[in-house]
Amino acid sequence: MTAQIRAKPLIASIALAMGGGFLSNRLSGDVKAAYQELYLPWFAPPDWVFAVVWPVLYLMIAIAFYLVVESPKGEARTQAITFYLVQLFLNFLWSPLFFRWGAYGWAFRLLCAIFLLALVTTICFALIDRRTLWLMLPYLVWLAYAMLLNKSIAVLN
Repeated sequence: MTAQIRAKPLIASIALAMGGGFLSNRLSGDVKAAYQELYLPWFAPPDWVFAVVWPVLYLMIAIAFYLVVESPKGEARTQAITFYLVQLFLNFLWSPLFFRWGAYGWAFRLLCAIFLLALVTTICFALIDRRTLWLMLPYLVWLAYAMLLNKSIAVLN
């Protein structure tokens, strides 16, 4: 049995994640210059990596979100959507907090909250549609790496 892909909800899901990420970046000031001015740990990636990784991750979590939105209505679906939207909103706040305001310690704390909410979101999503687990896992791995990087930058700067 194959499910038919509905273009409008899929595009809306992608637009929400990508558009929010784009807006967050715009509100963050000159991210590239701010990153290049930081004392970075040895495992920090070059700045261009973020411009490649984040759109891919946003696309993957947007597809996972679409799969959940297209699932039958119910309390589990509503809860999963709520967790997703909250963690996504917090994700969009991180970049301005880190780059525009240089609040590295607060950004780390926020990132910890984002990670926990993304983990809960992933569990909720996977209980609705197992495919979403594979779409959300790279996001969780990246968030864990970002937490280590953020904490290291907070210590070094």
